[in-house]
Amino acid sequence: MNATMERLSRQHRDVLGRLAAIESAGDDRGDFAEFSAYLEHEVTQHFALEEQALFPVLARHLSLVQGPLAVMNAEHVAFGDLLRDLAAAVRSGDQHRQRANAAEIVHLLRDHIAKEDRILFPMASRLLSVAEQGEVDTRAARLAGAELVV
Repeated sequence: MNATMERLSRQHRDVLGRLAAIESAGDDRGDFAEFSAYLEHEVTQHFALEEQALFPVLARHLSLVQGPLAVMNAEHVAFGDLLRDLAAAVRSGDQHRQRANAAEIVHLLRDHIAKEDRILFPMASRLLSVAEQGEVDTRAARLAGAELVV
């Protein structure tokens, strides 16, 4: 696994920790405004790194319209929709919608992370040449030096 995929996997562990924390808050469910802000910054940036560094190189070997990359991209879009709904619920103060959206986000992200860690990243390690893995790292380094385009 190259440096970028290792970084993405570390970020996955961080996100899973946040998901567990929001779930363990019980009926109160914690601070949804803070959770929404965290997701907006951290997960959106994470997805941009995948979409702009890893996926374009991996698309040389896998279709973007079907299969794993299509699923990952569709789930990124679904996450964005859920995040916008959560942010709207936070702005309106609708606790019921906040809890429902947060629960959907937790479920989606847990499944999404499992697919990436267990399927996509091992597949990428097998499919990408050493040069292509280096290209992914170069793309990621460029993105780290600039604002990620989201």
